Amino acid sequence: MKTWDLYDIVFGAFGGKLGRGFAIGGSEAAIDQSKNRERRFEPVVRFIGPFTLAPGKTASHKIRLPQYTGSVRVMITAAGKANSFGAAEKTVTVADPLMILATAPRVLSPGDRVALPVTVFAQEKKISDVAVSATANDMISFTESAGAVRFSEPGDKDLELMFSTAPRTGTAKISVNAEGSGEKASYSLTVPVRSPNPPDRRAETKAVPKGQKFEKSFSPFGLEGTSAVSVEIFTLPSVNLSKRLKYLTAFPHGCSEQITSAAFPQVYLADLLGSGLQDPALVRNNVQEALRSLSTRQMASGAVTLWPGGTYPDDWVTSYVGHFVVEAQKAGYAIPSGFIQKWTSYQRKQASAWRYQPQYRYTANDQAYRIFTLALAGSPDKGAMNRMREITDLPALAKWFLAAAYATTGRTEVAQTLIDVRNLKTEDDYVYYYYGSSLRDQSIILYTLTQMGNTGEALALLKEVATAMSRDSWYSTHTTAWGLFAYMNYAKKMKNDASKALKATLEFNGNREKLSTDGGAIMKNFIPAASNRLVVENESDNPLFVTVTEEGVPSVTDMTVKENNLAMKVSYFNMESEPVDVSSLAQGTSFIMAVDVTNTTFRQVYNLALTQMVPSGWEIQNTRLFEAGLQLKEGAYDYRDFRDDRVYTYFSLRSGETKKFFIILTAAYRGSYSMPAVVCEALYDESYTARRPGFAVEVRK
Repeated sequence: MKTWDLYDIVFGAFGGKLGRGFAIGGSEAAIDQSKNRERRFEPVVRFIGPFTLAPGKTASHKIRLPQYTGSVRVMITAAGKANSFGAAEKTVTVADPLMILATAPRVLSPGDRVALPVTVFAQEKKISDVAVSATANDMISFTESAGAVRFSEPGDKDLELMFSTAPRTGTAKISVNAEGSGEKASYSLTVPVRSPNPPDRRAETKAVPKGQKFEKSFSPFGLEGTSAVSVEIFTLPSVNLSKRLKYLTAFPHGCSEQITSAAFPQVYLADLLGSGLQDPALVRNNVQEALRSLSTRQMASGAVTLWPGGTYPDDWVTSYVGHFVVEAQKAGYAIPSGFIQKWTSYQRKQASAWRYQPQYRYTANDQAYRIFTLALAGSPDKGAMNRMREITDLPALAKWFLAAAYATTGRTEVAQTLIDVRNLKTEDDYVYYYYGSSLRDQSIILYTLTQMGNTGEALALLKEVATAMSRDSWYSTHTTAWGLFAYMNYAKKMKNDASKALKATLEFNGNREKLSTDGGAIMKNFIPAASNRLVVENESDNPLFVTVTEEGVPSVTDMTVKENNLAMKVSYFNMESEPVDVSSLAQGTSFIMAVDVTNTTFRQVYNLALTQMVPSGWEIQNTRLFEAGLQLKEGAYDYRDFRDDRVYTYFSLRSGETKKFFIILTAAYRGSYSMPAVVCEALYDESYTARRPGFAVEVRK
């Protein structure tokens, strides 16, 4: 018997994160965030038995249910001798003489002041006066924690209690109790308290020569409970692994490229960290979950769509996903049944059909990646490889992928004729078509040089990639993932170099430990104190590279207006399309948030993401329920993702084009809240961004 809680699937505030408790270092102090979010709605399912019942006998059973009011279906099945079977079922009402129900927003923010509605149900005439009280953990402070209702006949009565959330993140636990006329009732609920601000990560990297020390003293930053620090010690130049991996795994959006990018580097983590990997089971689960999710986006043709339910393939993403699946299979992961067979069939069909056209020269990059992934999967299309080899003006990136394809099939001598190790650059003209950047292309070249065995040139390029990744610069998920797994792939090839053995001593706040590893890196996670001191001493025969990454969620919201290559206007209307002031709304008011986004450049921009977060006291409604009456005309979008407290909309804009998007909201919970910022950004081009800051809002009686 398996049970499911569908709440996280239907509406999940954190549904886009891959592996909620991702941890890559080793520290007993690290928090497993996956354990912090408890089920809000526990499924009412119990399975007991089997039992044996003698002929003519009767048996009774007592079954304890979780907190629940309503009706349940009781089902029994039986089997006897001589293949005799039977079944029966009955709907049973679940009710007590006195019951209570409390409701709260799906998520809360630090510093919210919220009314807690409580409904008291009296099922018997003897119940008259009922006292209600509430308690909570340290995430909640009640300003009105008690109340009373009076009944003259069976029925239900409402009252409100008032509480404030703590100035930090965590999980609020609330318990409400009612007592009257000799009867008692209780109700409990848990609500996540999250900050609308994204985490801030600050990294510092130092090279530590043999026998020397790296010392650092620091104080944590950010909201209480969000501060963390990780220490990376590498034999190769550091790539800021902790910061970059956390960026990928906590990325809020979930297209096929982003899911692949979050999981792809984790395939190599065990080889890189060896015994220093803190939770191998969690890493394996992350990769396996990504494989499962991506398999649901494979079309009947074998291609992969960018978004769930998509009707057209994305050929670059299809190759990228296949690349990840093949590498995961080689690492021992279970691959969804039939995925590779259908994917290979599609890739071969597309490879055979492709023809070079000078006016669409950039599509050669797509074809070359396709050819390489087929070779990597053990199903090379040698005819397509040889035809592409004859093209004289291939883009540089296509040459590198084609060289990787020949090297993978054992034709290294052919691969060497295709490349020029004196020029490790590609044309910038085409990177935008394939989620790329100059650093992404450099990472592809590093990956190819490693495949070809050109370790000298690869090491020189690895230093450039590592230097770029260690900077405090923005990179897309695709660029970040390619940088990480190209680096890890090189480290895996060089793993058996005994001269690079890692030995060090690490001291954090007086706790000292000797470190060594069979991998090429060591990572440790710590929860910082009010004041911290870190010392790393190099006991290896070679220099070590130490990176310290501090993390915290800022307590102060960015109140600046930003418009870079995008113009954005946010408006609010009532259901009659009249402007409305949302800073103070009556409880129960339904209204519309409208966002207009304009592309102010002369170039079409793809993969824009509009994030509309709402205060805790507002609830998001299903727009389709209002379509007939309102006749809202929205701009076309590629995909829309509804969560507890936000809506993500993904779309593209032509030069000068404006698109309007709506969400319908209800002011549901009385109290004072903070409206988060509305943000629109291009997922693969940081030059396109627009932001409207938030403000204080109130929901009144």
